[in-house]
Amino acid sequence: MAKVGLVVCLLFFVFINYASAADVSITPSSGSYSVGQTFTATIKALPAGDSINAVEATIGFDSTVLQVVSVSKTGSAFSLWTTEPTFSNSAGTITFGGGSPTPFSANSNLLSVTFRTLSAGQGTVSFNTASVLAADGLGTNVLDNKINATYTVSGAAVPEPEPEPVSQPEPTTSKPEDNDATIAFGDPPRAPEVGSQAFLDPEIWYNVTDGIFTWTLPFDVNVVAVEVATSSENQPEENEDAIYDPPIEEFVLSSENVKDGIQYLSIKFKNQVGWGTVLNRKVMIDTTPPEKFPINVVAANKTNAFPRLTFEATDKTSGIAKYVMFVADREPFEITPDEARVGYLLSDLIDGTYTVKVVAYDMAGNTIESSVAVLIMAGWTPPVEEEEKWSFWSLFTGTNLLFLFLFVVVLLQGIYIWFERKKHREKEEKLRRETREVQDQMEKIFSALRDEIYDQINTITKRKRLSKKEKEAVEGLNQALEVSETLIEKEINDVKSILK
Repeated sequence: MAKVGLVVCLLFFVFINYASAADVSITPSSGSYSVGQTFTATIKALPAGDSINAVEATIGFDSTVLQVVSVSKTGSAFSLWTTEPTFSNSAGTITFGGGSPTPFSANSNLLSVTFRTLSAGQGTVSFNTASVLAADGLGTNVLDNKINATYTVSGAAVPEPEPEPVSQPEPTTSKPEDNDATIAFGDPPRAPEVGSQAFLDPEIWYNVTDGIFTWTLPFDVNVVAVEVATSSENQPEENEDAIYDPPIEEFVLSSENVKDGIQYLSIKFKNQVGWGTVLNRKVMIDTTPPEKFPINVVAANKTNAFPRLTFEATDKTSGIAKYVMFVADREPFEITPDEARVGYLLSDLIDGTYTVKVVAYDMAGNTIESSVAVLIMAGWTPPVEEEEKWSFWSLFTGTNLLFLFLFVVVLLQGIYIWFERKKHREKEEKLRRETREVQDQMEKIFSALRDEIYDQINTITKRKRLSKKEKEAVEGLNQALEVSETLIEKEINDVKSILK
């Protein structure tokens, strides 16, 4: 058993060694170049018979000796890219991740990298991290070896062949002082689409500062710049504190980063191509109530027996939206800013002193109130409402007349139905009487007829000898008598059942 277990373990390790047989390489693995010369290296996958469908890797290079000019996907075995190929000359890295919907087992090109030599020395290009995934449905990493490259750069000038055209333009999104670049595959991101439950409408004033703005990150966005600005033309990527890497999907507004007034949430996305279009989302905030205001009472004069009130509140941020006035026990009512400036005339008030309260609302819903005591001496008294005298003829006007007409129609219809039912009952009673009389007469007639027939039958049957025909006649009379009696009783019973 021990030997069998040892054999199984050996077969297991042999299988593992066989399954992890794929390599990745950089070709050519060596070369000699002069300063200022360009050359192209190819990143390859060497499946060694394994069936693979995805590779991810980060490649490092000596940025003091070599500089990446461009990276090309032309001729790549991959048509899908989980990580678009990007490079950074300042960090000395190349990153990519791709796959193919169709597995392959032959040696295949993945990327082409064009380098420019910067200074004399040994320029090493090596795989920092790498993985090769088998097409086994499990994504097994079958990487065995990482074959790196070393290039010798000398200071002496050597003839340089004409470089082949680069399939992708050199990126221009990086700053001149930075050697970082991103491959211009595709387009830069579009302007973000943001939303907020606290600040739904950019054209409405709000009296709160706390809220969250959210957005959805496109798959290729790797950096986000977000900040609150006072300009609608702001570019957030110009502020280092506004850059978020890794990117974020929400931004919290609070009293620490916003203040009263019109501001803009400035958001911008960046992908491998560069910075996209900026979105400056307006946010209007006013948490301060209007300033205290006086109510001026313009005394009554010959033209107006009642006083007039004028008032005007001030709100420096959002402005005054409306006023609500409270007078005595009346329902509160709204007054527009224009009406308040012209003045509101108090009227229809009994002489006395009243407290008038006015509440001013700004565009964000903040309020401030003022009040004033007003003396009324207009001598006004409420009109006495005369009680309407009732009369019989008032029933015949308007809606009452219509209801009266409908009542008469319904009454007449009821009388007609009652009369018709009375006539019908009388007819039924008369028919019952006639039926009973017919029944009585029929019974008498039939009884007399029956007695006469029985007498005739007895007379005939007393004879000692009856012929055959006589016997048949007697039997026929008996049968006819029975049938007639049955039919007459049936018809009389049918009439009785109908009249019930």
